[in-house]
Amino acid sequence: MSNKAGSSSSTRARLLNPAPEELRQLVLDYLVHNCYTSAARVFVGESSGPKDVDADGDEVMASPVKEASNELDEFEERLAMSELRKDIRTRILTGNIEEATALLNKHFPAVLSENMEADGAPSSPSIPSGRFSYLPSTSVDPTHLALNLHIQAFIEAARTIPLEYIPPGASTPLPHPPLLSGASDKKHSPPGDEDAAMSEFDNEDANVALLIRAQNLYSEANQLSRPQDRATYLHELGQVGGVLAYTVPERSPLATYMTQTRRDGVANQIDSAILYRAKRPIISRIELYARYTATLWGMLHDRDVKIPPRSTWPANVALPPMAALAQESKIVPSKDTGSLDSAIPSVKKTAQEKEPEEILPPFDLHLFVQSTERVS
Repeated sequence: MSNKAGSSSSTRARLLNPAPEELRQLVLDYLVHNCYTSAARVFVGESSGPKDVDADGDEVMASPVKEASNELDEFEERLAMSELRKDIRTRILTGNIEEATALLNKHFPAVLSENMEADGAPSSPSIPSGRFSYLPSTSVDPTHLALNLHIQAFIEAARTIPLEYIPPGASTPLPHPPLLSGASDKKHSPPGDEDAAMSEFDNEDANVALLIRAQNLYSEANQLSRPQDRATYLHELGQVGGVLAYTVPERSPLATYMTQTRRDGVANQIDSAILYRAKRPIISRIELYARYTATLWGMLHDRDVKIPPRSTWPANVALPPMAALAQESKIVPSKDTGSLDSAIPSVKKTAQEKEPEEILPPFDLHLFVQSTERVS
């Protein structure tokens, strides 16, 4: 019993007073996970501990340590993997699906391999044994991922208006793949122009190629082993294939398939699958902790858990910002219908009746960040 109490006390002390190295690893994990490799290298160099000095104040040369060398090698391996993930993601976000697929097959073959079960790797996420874990929110089944990439390649082939992608922090877009459809060229060419005639032939060839792609997609979907998967993908192909009915699908009712948001979804799913197959966390530790905190505080607030007496609070502990709670506390006048029901007060208490000063507030990450920015 005493050991358990001692362990709990030690855990609380670490949470309230984290060691500098723990905070350093938290930041480093965020940078590496999100592929900020250059920033990660700079951070490692600038956040290194102070060098040892002798009695005269001269710097002491540290002896080589095998453990430190192994940590450095592991760090470089993670950076190399981040660079590859970033490269694959960028190619998907710019519409270069075939190039992204080639990189996947070269560097992360397990992501699209159809022989995962034979290799002993599960095709669906399993619950990790760790206390804090996060499963991919999208499928990691190789057949699903391959089909999703093929569908996106079909969409890119049907594109008639270039969709430029500007990376975060950049001011100019990255080069986009050439358009396979000649619809936009035909539209801007004057009547009787020989180039327009050639463009018309090119457009016919592009349409034939699109029809072949669509047929291959249907064939691939029909080969899915699970009936539910077949039904889901055949329904989606029925929607996506509708872009063939429009000369400029970007201005059609199916324009949602031609947006950058669609590319983002595919890129996020592929990146999650890469991390899952590499047995790496799907999200960064700081994001996992933020999700856990928001869920925990939200559950306590919904259950009307009272704030414990302030005399029991550890030093330097404060409640999360409560501006969101004040917004929720605004009284919304109910519509008087003249019926008896409208005169009967609701059993459920309103946010104002919950007395926010006594009920634990929910945790709002955006408000929390804004409050820390004002303090700093």
